[in-house]
Amino acid sequence: MKSAFFAAAAFCASALPLAAGDLLVTVARPSNLYVFDADTRSVKADCDLGANVTPGVIAMSPDNRIAYVLLNHWQDVVGVDIGTCEKVFHAAQSDGDVSRRSLASLAVSKDGSQIYTVRNPVRKLTDRYEVMQPEFAVYDASAGLEAEPVAIHQAPRRSTLMASDRNGQVYVAGHDIYRVDPATGKTEVAIANASWDRPAYSPPDVLAFWPTGSQNDEMLLMYTAAVFTDETQQEMADFVWGYQSVDLTSGETEIADFASFEVLMFSAARSATDPKHLYGVYTQLSKHNLETRELVKRVDLPHTYYVINVSSDGQEIYVGGTNDDIGIYDSETLERLGEIRVPSGGDMSVSTLHVVPQG
Repeated sequence: MKSAFFAAAAFCASALPLAAGDLLVTVARPSNLYVFDADTRSVKADCDLGANVTPGVIAMSPDNRIAYVLLNHWQDVVGVDIGTCEKVFHAAQSDGDVSRRSLASLAVSKDGSQIYTVRNPVRKLTDRYEVMQPEFAVYDASAGLEAEPVAIHQAPRRSTLMASDRNGQVYVAGHDIYRVDPATGKTEVAIANASWDRPAYSPPDVLAFWPTGSQNDEMLLMYTAAVFTDETQQEMADFVWGYQSVDLTSGETEIADFASFEVLMFSAARSATDPKHLYGVYTQLSKHNLETRELVKRVDLPHTYYVINVSSDGQEIYVGGTNDDIGIYDSETLERLGEIRVPSGGDMSVSTLHVVPQG
């Protein structure tokens, strides 16, 4: 850990510190897990994980002490204590001639006792690859550094993001958003996506890669779709942005359009203190009112950012991924307040950016 050394180097912000007391957790090349103090814009921990960390999907334990990361090109699940950089969990999923990769699918149960991922096994034969049945794997979080699954269930193909709710269920984004009972493997559709019954709509396009929404205790995905004047789908009326949300406290689901498609957005987040506002990011930072379906404000960004999150007090917006900086914006005015530089200078690619409340 090199936190003291890098603290001054990473301080690039111009705004006064706020009182949210959040930590920002992300990964960057070549092999670093970073923990930043959002108030002082400084590095609290720089953990060398010893392996390629990108694309860098991260799931936090419920007590926010352990960051679970998919690394080694999505083959391994590693748990790291963000206070000490100690590795406390490691599951090497590939074995012999079978490679198993988890495509952004990683979640932790709400009591912190289990870790979930969907593994995609491929057997390497002398003359071909054999694509095998995807596996919903359940790990005991206390299994240590040679963890093996305690249960394996069949999983939907093309599974990506995952999230757990307070009723013990796990949600998996794929062709639809599925609800999985990790005890039995029973799987059902929670939100119809590819199979939705909206006759005047085209099939939706969903980019499900960033596990945002933890501070609002929800799983949030955006979609785009063409909307036609009628079921014959001969004349297009609009091309829309919409969102799909699972309330991870109650298990209730929601799907709704919120804007016409004007700019591309890669990810979005809602504030826990003001959930009617959705913030989306790519080349612009956009603020939408979900109740009125109005664009509140949009500003251009200095470069593309892939991932977005909101401070626990709802006052600041953080945008990251892509390069080696985290941009900080005022949630009301969308004014740029400052930035935090990644000390290694390595890019964050499509890494997760978690906001971890303190206290």
